[in-house]
Amino acid sequence: MKHPENIEKITHHATASHSVPPDQSGRSSSAQIMSSAHMHVAKGEAMQGHPHHRLPLSGRFLVPHSRNMEGPHRFYAREGVDPLREAFEAKITVHPGMGGKPVARERQSDLIDALTVRESAGKRMAYIHVPFCKMRCLYCSFFQEKYQPEQSAVYTDALIAELGIWQGRAIQEATPLHAVYLGGGTPTALAPHDLGRLLSAVRSRLPLANDCEITVEGSVADLDEALIEAALENGANRFSLGVQTFETSIRRAMGRRSSREDMARAINRLQSYDQASVVIDLIYGLPDQDMEVWQNDLRTAHSLNLDGLDCYQLGVHKDSLLQKSIERGSVSPAASSAFQGGMYAAQSRFFEDAQYRRLSISHWGRTPRERNLYNTYTKAGVDCLGFGPGAGGNLHGHMTYNQPDYKAWLGQVQQGVKPIAMMMAPLEKHRLNKALGSGLEQGVLDLASLEDLCATQKYAKLEAPKSLRTLLEPLLQQWERAGLLVSGGTSCRLTVAGQFWYINMTQLLIEYIDEKVAQ
Repeated sequence: MKHPENIEKITHHATASHSVPPDQSGRSSSAQIMSSAHMHVAKGEAMQGHPHHRLPLSGRFLVPHSRNMEGPHRFYAREGVDPLREAFEAKITVHPGMGGKPVARERQSDLIDALTVRESAGKRMAYIHVPFCKMRCLYCSFFQEKYQPEQSAVYTDALIAELGIWQGRAIQEATPLHAVYLGGGTPTALAPHDLGRLLSAVRSRLPLANDCEITVEGSVADLDEALIEAALENGANRFSLGVQTFETSIRRAMGRRSSREDMARAINRLQSYDQASVVIDLIYGLPDQDMEVWQNDLRTAHSLNLDGLDCYQLGVHKDSLLQKSIERGSVSPAASSAFQGGMYAAQSRFFEDAQYRRLSISHWGRTPRERNLYNTYTKAGVDCLGFGPGAGGNLHGHMTYNQPDYKAWLGQVQQGVKPIAMMMAPLEKHRLNKALGSGLEQGVLDLASLEDLCATQKYAKLEAPKSLRTLLEPLLQQWERAGLLVSGGTSCRLTVAGQFWYINMTQLLIEYIDEKVAQ
């Protein structure tokens, strides 16, 4: 194992190559892994999601706004139009600022050794990927494995074994974890006994903080008493349920089983235990989901007295099942980006009027029980331990990606090998990129804090007082004229239109800074 002070030398050698060579040991090659990533863009394919749900895409996966324009104008929003609906042509990426330098396969082992003997600083979390689904939903790109009952125990045994591979290393043991997220796939597809065993192992093998948020993502259809009790008795304190819409006809068209009434009963059953935060996901922009249906979804969600909820924008991606179904005419077209802007504004007004707390652009809290820690920490780029096939992690800014093929992952774990298939070393300004994204996710661009960060990190051309502000001033002034933000001294606050377009704005800010610094 390398001594931690060798980390800079190891990182330098590891990142010298910008392509990962084909694997000679049977693991997926870099190209195969990134091809898999293209098939798993965001949570529910339609939604913004977060990078630990599978392999993340770079910020430039989708066609950027006005990329054919010259000079700074390609970063500008349209003026003289309704900014909510027309500031940009469409969303230009899914996870803004994602990216890094691929680490050559032959360098990964030394780099992992060096990274894992270092303690984390600040908050930490873990992501556990459960790859199984009982059925495939039309809009979802996270489907990996059709669930078979006999897989539950085998997977759980292997995941528990993976939890033990890094035991004793500082990256896993030295400081507390503040959030654990079981995502998928569908974690609630596991047999109740196995879900309980998995959660029990999380508590015994990971150093959880006393107030650690432990989330089980799942399907409402799985919420029988046995599963709920297995989860609660073994430490789950938050459930994130993929409702997407309460409209039964749309749900059935998208491949979902439960009706509006089924979901209400199951959610009420879970709430009756009164031992965990209960939140749901909604999607806006689904086929046949007009404004009346969307308003009904919002009212139904509010009537259930949830602890919180997330509202995500539908994105129809190339070659997805949803796109193919639309092209065949078997389902109606999805809502346009302009119409989705109106839907976003409608949900903002609804939950503000109902006195919900805005936890981020997409997340709302109704009760103090809902904290949304995992999603907040993800945007901030804190260290994350990844477990399970296709899980992503973050070790001191280095992104790790577990083997996405279930059988290959299983074989490596059973041999006692941490199944990391690919690593990405951080870009030079990754801390600035994360700070930009984390701030805009909260609807704020805090220039004073960003300038302090630039000075601390000694970023070239950005470390002098007010240099970042001066560099960004032309772009921010244009965005203010376009109706996307309001400036106020040392910070800018996003308008409702800016909130809807914040992903574009984050990616464009990152690229604008890179371009200006390089000049």
